[in-house]
Amino acid sequence: MNPRLERIKEKIKNGQPVIGVFVELADSSISEIVGYSGCDFAWIDSEHGMMDRREIYHHVMAAQSAGCCAFVRVPGVEYYQIKNTLDMGPDGIIFPFVNTPEIARTAVQACTYPQDGGKRGLGPLRAIKYGVDDEMTWVQTAKDEVWKIFQIECMEAVENLDAIAATEGVHSLFVGPGDLGMSNFDKTPEEKAAITEQVQRRVGELAKKHGLYAGSCAGMNKASCYELLGRGIHWMTIAQDARIFSDTLKKAVQDINE
Repeated sequence: MNPRLERIKEKIKNGQPVIGVFVELADSSISEIVGYSGCDFAWIDSEHGMMDRREIYHHVMAAQSAGCCAFVRVPGVEYYQIKNTLDMGPDGIIFPFVNTPEIARTAVQACTYPQDGGKRGLGPLRAIKYGVDDEMTWVQTAKDEVWKIFQIECMEAVENLDAIAATEGVHSLFVGPGDLGMSNFDKTPEEKAAITEQVQRRVGELAKKHGLYAGSCAGMNKASCYELLGRGIHWMTIAQDARIFSDTLKKAVQDINE
């Protein structure tokens, strides 16, 4: 049983927002700060983020040591793209652009050992505390020790949402407003916002139906987080590391120079 995920589940059960930060900068102290600040998870981004394998490894350790979950967004769904990350012992793997049920099944297979129908290769290292835990005991429980998270971020995924949500082995669906908006590039900002809200509510409904956890992006304030809770969203990113720094610094410089 993963104690960090259990804490998140307890917050969700109690109707509390589960919050975290996009981490894209390479220095792992960022993920440590995220954990020490009281966030529930660090979203460690190896799709867009500026980090290599060793840096991802250090981010995972830093986040977990500081008390929060380490969710790693990987660049794709093929098993060879993520097996090294899985062996680092993260709490969740986030798959971008899960647009079809076929992609969804491939993602689950990449995270799952053969006895559970997957293709994951045997070689856990940090995931079994470097051998302190029994390897074969871990193999028997691993499929639920790491959340498999599918991003819903284009209209093709929305069209296939029911089938994606029904994928055996998935734990969470996450609505990505940015790319969802890009896939509706011909719409006005108001229309894009309305579409995002509709998709969030639909994901919330499907999460309830299938026993999943729903995620999306909120603002850095209580009202925004609770607005998403009202749409059926359980967990949410509230900021990005570099933008926290740049926005705060920019405002300070402007205030000083006025």
